[in-house]
Amino acid sequence: MSIRTFALLAALTATVACAAPTRPYLGEPRPGTKPALFAADVVNTAEIELNGVVSPNGEEFYFSRRIGETFTMFRCVRRGDAWGAPETLSLYPDGERATAVDMALSVDGERMYWLGRCKSEAYPEDPGLDLWTSERVDGEWQTAELVPPPVSTEHSEYYPCVVADGSLYFSSDRPGGLGEGDVWRAQRLPDGSFAEPVNVGAPINSAYPEGDTFVAPDESYLVLSSRRPGGRGSNDLYVAFREDDGSWGEPVNLGRGINSEQVDFCPMVTPDGEFLFFSRRWGKTWDTTEACSVFWVDARVLHALRP
Repeated sequence: MSIRTFALLAALTATVACAAPTRPYLGEPRPGTKPALFAADVVNTAEIELNGVVSPNGEEFYFSRRIGETFTMFRCVRRGDAWGAPETLSLYPDGERATAVDMALSVDGERMYWLGRCKSEAYPEDPGLDLWTSERVDGEWQTAELVPPPVSTEHSEYYPCVVADGSLYFSSDRPGGLGEGDVWRAQRLPDGSFAEPVNVGAPINSAYPEGDTFVAPDESYLVLSSRRPGGRGSNDLYVAFREDDGSWGEPVNLGRGINSEQVDFCPMVTPDGEFLFFSRRWGKTWDTTEACSVFWVDARVLHALRP
């Protein structure tokens, strides 16, 4: 561990100690409106960790950790007030070890989507960034399948989010966008397939990169990461609310209390709507990243910005 990384983790641990109210939630001291590390020494270690996904029953926590050059999916199971040790969750065909990150659960917790880079029948030689999915049967996750076209393409698709009707929001650099990366929505059809994805348009998308979007199950608000002008760092978190006419309102920066001069990304709100999880990365690119950690904060920081 580098001296800089050790110092960062020490400072983050001090932040947790200063920000922790008393009544536990998910076996952890609740954060207030100041972000705190989640499950230090279990989820957050000296490694590179990101993502924070809580199952609907609150008994599972999913996150990603970089092992060598590969981002691997992990699951912790809560027993009483304690989280069990993280276990790798390898769902690709033939147990292939490949990138699995940015996971999202359906509202009932029985289907999962994530960003993967793994060879498939569709892309056997040069797998890109695509969306994969697995269904839980009798409590066990099944072998993953590539989400087929029109969602997956030869372009990059990443950071899925499932809403109440099963429709899928995701980010992509496919043609037809407004900038370097845009947010798209694919309507779930009665047969379980997806309609042609639709760009959600301005003001959510802009000429600048947008992505890593959490959308509330009822689609009343969303949280996204963007590099648009006016932010504090390389990426900031913004919240946008649905207007009375069904359109999206202007994204509002979550401000200095949440955003930093670093990369703030990967937002995900707990199924009960009480807490916002997000990740913070020290380093503009993954090659220069020295630390990346998982934070959580009271979701009141979002709703305080509602018009």
